[in-house]
Amino acid sequence: MTDEQTGDGERHSADLDAAVHSPAEDRYGFTHVAKQLAVAIGELGRDGSAVIGLEGAWGSGKTSLLNLLRLSLEAGLHERTFVLSVSPWLDGGSVSPVESLLLPVAAIIAEEEKRALSAPALKRLKRKKALTDTASKVLRYSQSTARHLGPVAEMAALVPGMPNASGALKAYSDAEFLTDRKTTAELRTEIGEKITALDLSFIVVMDDLDRLEPAQAVEIVRLVKSVADFPRFRYVLSYDKAVLAHAIQTGLGVTDGAAYLQKIVQISFSLPRPEAFSLRREFISGVKDLYLEVNGNGAGEQLLADLKRVADVYGAALSTPREVKLVLNILRFRYVGVRDYVYLPDLCLLQLIRVSNAGLYDWIEQYLTERAVVESRDGSVSDEGRTELKKELLEYLDNFPPSPARKAYNLGEWVPGITGFNNENITLFSQTRDEERAMMTAHKRLGSGAYWRYYFAFSSPQNVLPPAFFDDLFSQAADPAKQDAMAELLLGKIDSNNVSSRTWFEHILSQLSPAMVATQNAAACEGLVRFFFDYGDEVIHRYHQLNVWFAAYDLDIDGVVDRLIQRMCEVNRAATITFLQDICVEGNAWSWIARYVRHLMWQNGLVGDRPAMENDRVLSNEELVALLQLLAERLNQDEIRSLLLNTNDLLSYLYAWRDIDNVEHVRTWAENVIQTDEGLLQLLLRLRGRGISSATGRYLSLDLSGLSEFLGESRAIEQRLDHIEAEGKYLELMKEIRASQAHARF
Repeated sequence: MTDEQTGDGERHSADLDAAVHSPAEDRYGFTHVAKQLAVAIGELGRDGSAVIGLEGAWGSGKTSLLNLLRLSLEAGLHERTFVLSVSPWLDGGSVSPVESLLLPVAAIIAEEEKRALSAPALKRLKRKKALTDTASKVLRYSQSTARHLGPVAEMAALVPGMPNASGALKAYSDAEFLTDRKTTAELRTEIGEKITALDLSFIVVMDDLDRLEPAQAVEIVRLVKSVADFPRFRYVLSYDKAVLAHAIQTGLGVTDGAAYLQKIVQISFSLPRPEAFSLRREFISGVKDLYLEVNGNGAGEQLLADLKRVADVYGAALSTPREVKLVLNILRFRYVGVRDYVYLPDLCLLQLIRVSNAGLYDWIEQYLTERAVVESRDGSVSDEGRTELKKELLEYLDNFPPSPARKAYNLGEWVPGITGFNNENITLFSQTRDEERAMMTAHKRLGSGAYWRYYFAFSSPQNVLPPAFFDDLFSQAADPAKQDAMAELLLGKIDSNNVSSRTWFEHILSQLSPAMVATQNAAACEGLVRFFFDYGDEVIHRYHQLNVWFAAYDLDIDGVVDRLIQRMCEVNRAATITFLQDICVEGNAWSWIARYVRHLMWQNGLVGDRPAMENDRVLSNEELVALLQLLAERLNQDEIRSLLLNTNDLLSYLYAWRDIDNVEHVRTWAENVIQTDEGLLQLLLRLRGRGISSATGRYLSLDLSGLSEFLGESRAIEQRLDHIEAEGKYLELMKEIRASQAHARF
């Protein structure tokens, strides 16, 4: 990453939640609005008085607009017009708003009066350390109206340019009060007349009035309505109308705070809501900057397309710039720590929902937690539980404004198991196809059984193995004499569960992140790769024993092996390619090897429709094609063909064999198997798909039309089944097959 990129990232991080202070920072067109407002305020004239209300919801950009308005006002000020900023919320209860306003007014008046004094008079004033006549009146008026308990001397010491000679000032102030006891009304009149005589005017800007306590809000009302209702004073108040009205209603005990506020504010201006596309544009821009900052390279086309889809559906609920900043803040806080375990658009989806519809965010976490239990067969969800979850989902979806986000099937694009076109007929916990599960795990999607937990926490739920364990693991992997012991250790972790339904083996896989692998030597990485090429089939077999519905894609072994091989290539690419060619031919886990190599083909776009970015590919096309030729020769060996009917997930293997070699060799093998009726039935049973569910459970399915490229026309196969059934042969096998066919049509 360049220094310029780093600096830009630091700028974004530092200013992520700051208001706009200059036109260069403006991303929502507030600069033009501010200029026009300044013109409109100027058109009111310097002689009149007015209270202007700048109204907008929290986070809509009022402070940003006020900052830009102040710049525009100051750029075109009359030389005797002053812009004063009063921040009662920042001052809190220690300083009265009356003091916050009138002390700087006193200082300005004092300076103007001094200019009119003769040199001797000015000298006497300085010698006495006294204020000018009107300035002292402003201080006395401030004291009486602000209910200030301290002497005028202490207040006068706060006026810029006035020496802090408290003794002299105290004597002066005490004498003044003894000899000049005017009413506040008289003082107010005299101050107003003097402001006019000096040809002064003031524009007072007050922000964050909607953050005040009711008592503070009442003070502001009193200040604007009566205390400082001087001629040539124009007030610009910034607030959320509903919030401030409620504070006034509470503080004054009136029945209608909004109506009362309307009596005070003569001119109101509602902050224009940023256009929806502007908010989504800023959100996408911020996410792209984050991706570049964290990963050091720009996002790919597919990621950007998925990000845009997320923003189009769920970004429509963003209503203010602050909400955009809030989502980006959360993403910036979370993404760095989990980037190796999440797909950024999916993380964006969750955080958009969290900010705009918090209840739905909690629902998604609960649903995925329940789904993990269902998928692992550790438990189930009752009909009543499903009904309640569906009811809650529909209620949360209704909280979105009218948009595609209200449709449950849109949520189903990211949260698996939600099916049904209309909200009324949606189904939860529907099973996903093996291909979808593989894709979700390969891309670390929210729906992945291996990665979903990272979207809600900084790690998987079972992250308790100490670092020393992994140090020892890599040490054994690097030593050929200890690799058998390492294999025994890893396989043993499949049969041991942590506190969750997931095994220690899955935890180990989840910890073999790019960051961890990047620190290892090539020998250690090679030892672990060799484990998977020798024991991958045994790993899958043991998981099938634990759970008949298990799919290899749920483990993401492919991703771990990718990282290990990439690390080996960084050290010595030529040696790594030679090693891979040898291990593909000699490795014991020939079925897993075939499926892994097909995964590499998907990466490079040789099959499938979602190739990985160039930088994420393990092998070049040339290297991969050379590997395919060697593996195809091995897969056609009679020894392997004879074992296929006992292979876990035979259908996935046949797809891999087809893509690595050609479909004709697969057909030839299948034709030999189905020459006998028993062979046909056994093959069909092995080719059933997993993951079909109904209201009463989960079932294997058999769709003959989907097997035609291997078995020939489905009609011919169906006729053979009818014949076998008519003869009354293989009754138990036929019963299973017919049940699986029925579930395929479910």
